[in-house]
Amino acid sequence: MTNKTITTNTFQFFTVVAQNYLAYALVLGESVLQYHPDANFSIFLVDDVDRRWKDLIESRGFAAIYPEQISLSEYRKFVFQYNITEACTGVKPFVMQMLLERGADTVIYLDPDILCFRRFDEVIAALERCNIVLTPHICSPAPGDFYPGEKDFLKSGVFNLGFIALRNNKTAAEFLRWWSSHLQRDCVQEPDAGLFVDQKWIDLAPTCFDEVHILRNPAYNIAYWNLHERQMEERNGILYESQSGVPVAFMHFSGITESNLDGITKYVQRNPLGSRAHKKRYTLRERPDLVAPFKMYANFLTAANAETFARIIYAYGAYDNGESISQLERSMYLASDEWRDSNADPFRTVPGSFWEACRNAGVRDTSRATIRTNSQETIQKYGPYMQLIEFCLKCCVRLLGPEKYLDFAKYMRHQFLPHNHGFVLPAPESTPPETSATEAEPHERERYTKPACEPPKI
Repeated sequence: MTNKTITTNTFQFFTVVAQNYLAYALVLGESVLQYHPDANFSIFLVDDVDRRWKDLIESRGFAAIYPEQISLSEYRKFVFQYNITEACTGVKPFVMQMLLERGADTVIYLDPDILCFRRFDEVIAALERCNIVLTPHICSPAPGDFYPGEKDFLKSGVFNLGFIALRNNKTAAEFLRWWSSHLQRDCVQEPDAGLFVDQKWIDLAPTCFDEVHILRNPAYNIAYWNLHERQMEERNGILYESQSGVPVAFMHFSGITESNLDGITKYVQRNPLGSRAHKKRYTLRERPDLVAPFKMYANFLTAANAETFARIIYAYGAYDNGESISQLERSMYLASDEWRDSNADPFRTVPGSFWEACRNAGVRDTSRATIRTNSQETIQKYGPYMQLIEFCLKCCVRLLGPEKYLDFAKYMRHQFLPHNHGFVLPAPESTPPETSATEAEPHERERYTKPACEPPKI
C-alpha cells in the first residue's frame, strides 16, 4: 500500500490506542479499509513520544495522528491526571474535531478491539438525515441473572462509545465542543460517582442535540454485554446475526484474552465480594456460534504480534525517575486546582514537585495486587478485615444514632471516591519547579518514555 497522511477525504475512520494496543488498531484498520476502500483510516497514538511507529502505520496505508495535531492544550497534564483508559477515551472528541476541521464530511470512531465484517451501509444512510449516530448497549431487556445487567448500564452508560459517527455540520461542532469541555476534567472511570470515562456523558446527547440517531440494528456492536439478544450463524462464508437475518457489520471483542478465549472477556465486577459478582456470564462453551469469529480474531491478533506489543510499558505510567504513578496520585492531581494551575511538570521529581509533595504526604505506589475474583480464597483472605470494619460501623450506629450515622455514611461514601482526595497534599510553592509541563526538555521526555522492550519485528 502507498503511504497515507491525513487528507480531506470525506469519509474518515479512526481509533485511539497506546503503544501496547497498536496491534489491535492495525487489525481494525485492515478490516475497515477492506470494506470501505473509499475511506481513510487514522490511528491516534496517545504515548508514542518519539514517533517510533509512524512509518509502520503509514506502511499499512493508515495515517498516524499525534497530540500536537489536536487542540488539547497542556497534554502532559491531561495524561498525568488520567490513567491509560481515561486518557485514551478522553482524547476522542478532540481528534474528531481535528478531522472535521480538516474537511471530512463523515467521521466514524471505532474502539481498537473491533473487527468489521462488511460495509456500514446503515450508518452511512443514517448520516444522510441525522447528525450523530449511536449504538445502545442493549436493545432488549437483559436477563436478571447475568452480568452485566441493567443496573450496570445505568452506571456505565446507555450507549457504548466503542462506536460513534458524526456528520460535519454545526450541530456536530457544538456537540464536540460540549463533549470535549467535560472530558478536560471529568473523564474518570468512576461509575459509583456517576461518571464512566467519555461514555456516560453521551446519555445526554439525544436530549441536548438535534437529530441523534440511535441505531438499534443487531448487526452492529455485537459484544459480551448484548449476547442475550444476538446469535451468530455463518452461511456461505458470511456471518449473520441469525435472529434478524442481517449480515454482521462489526463485532466488539471488548476485553478479549488470547490465552483464555472461552471466558470471552476479562472484565469482572469491581466488587468481588458482593453478591452480584456471582451472576452468570457467557462462555464460548455455552455459545458455540461465537467460536469461529473469536478464533479468527485471535489469529489476526497473533499475526499482528499483539503479545509483543502488549509488553510495551505505557510511556506516561511513571515519573522521570522511573517510579510508578499510582491511581491515587493521578486522582489527587486531578482534584487539586492549585497543582493543575501551576507551571510545574507533574512527571518531574525535582524539589518542590508534585512527586515530592506526594512522598512527603506518605503517598507512594505500593504495587499491591488487585482483587479480581470472588473465590473462597479471597473471602478467607479479606473476611477478617470486613468483619472488623462491620464491627466498627455497628459501634458508630450506637454512638451516633441512626440519623447521624446515615449522614456520616453518606459523607464517607462521597469522601472515599478517588477524585476527592486532593486535600491530602499541600498546595505547590509559589515558585514552580524549573521546567513547565509544556516545556519539558527532550532528554527528560526520553527518560520516562524509554520502551520496555525492543520494537516488535513486523
